[in-house]
Amino acid sequence: GGTFNEPWDVAVAEDGSFFVADTFNHRIQKFSSTGKFIKMWGVFAQGDSPDSFWGPRGIALDQDGKVYVTDTGNKRVVVFDSNLNYLTQFGGGGFEAGQFDEPVGISVNSTGQIIVADTWNRRVQTFQSDSTGLEFFSTNSFDVSAWYGQGIDNKPYLTTDGENNIFISDPEVGRILKFNSFGDFLVGYQDINTSDDLISYPFGMDVDANDNLWFCDGASNILSFINVSTQ
Repeated sequence: GGTFNEPWDVAVAEDGSFFVADTFNHRIQKFSSTGKFIKMWGVFAQGDSPDSFWGPRGIALDQDGKVYVTDTGNKRVVVFDSNLNYLTQFGGGGFEAGQFDEPVGISVNSTGQIIVADTWNRRVQTFQSDSTGLEFFSTNSFDVSAWYGQGIDNKPYLTTDGENNIFISDPEVGRILKFNSFGDFLVGYQDINTSDDLISYPFGMDVDANDNLWFCDGASNILSFINVSTQ
């Protein structure tokens, strides 16, 4: 616990504790607000048991503190409480609504909808839970002209802003695309290199209170931002 093998995502709770997708240790770890290791969950396995993970890459929290993890290789989303106790899961491999092929980025918008980058199906899917909070069903899906490569680094992430617009990263093309909550394309950010000699490779993203879209640039080894308030 407390060591990593290619951590690909992190999510921070309201109390400052945080969760890390420890991707190639095939587990999720929880830490206190001061960075003290608390708990880890998961073993490397192909299957659908609660503790079976195969390269989990995305992690998100909802307003109730539930933790959503994209178990990428097992083509599902696994849901835990704030103490990493298993609650439920949804998804499975396939092309139908509610199924996945290489799910990576995940986000929860202001209405509690779960948004997932369904990478190799080249679409974004939106999910909503029933009244129990344990059953999830697909409420919307839209195709994206992106994510055509199947390389190990072509793993897209997404996030939402205060108006529930959806931003997706397209790493191998070096761009970020913006859609409204219904999936209508709004604008693309293509020229996001910080200089002529740096090639952008955007991965994780988030929008701050000033409408700055921050993103991790994996090729340039920098953290950068775009102001999206008027775009």
